[in-house]
Amino acid sequence: MNQLQCELLDVHGFDSRAAYTGAQAIELCDECHADAVLLDLMLPEIDGFETCRRLKSQAAADKLPIVMITAMDGDDCRQKGLEAGADAYFTKPFDPDQVISTLTVLIGTNGN
Repeated sequence: MNQLQCELLDVHGFDSRAAYTGAQAIELCDECHADAVLLDLMLPEIDGFETCRRLKSQAAADKLPIVMITAMDGDDCRQKGLEAGADAYFTKPFDPDQVISTLTVLIGTNGN
């Protein structure tokens, strides 16, 4: 799924990078100064909720748009994701056009 999401982003003109763990995502965002993050919740090492919190706590990334895309459905998971700092929350299966549209708006409002 990670690779498919990268291909979707690339087709729409985004320059995507893949991370497979929460720790890798944090490190990658620090190295490449990401414009946005697509984040799953079920990750090895550090789950998506904690990864989101850590990304948002970094001074350079506090305004970093984070879009959660996960199989974890339900209002409680969605609320927990938004409370962790996510700017949007999609459940699988998701509408690719809606994700791209959301990313475009979030990156645009972030000033990037």
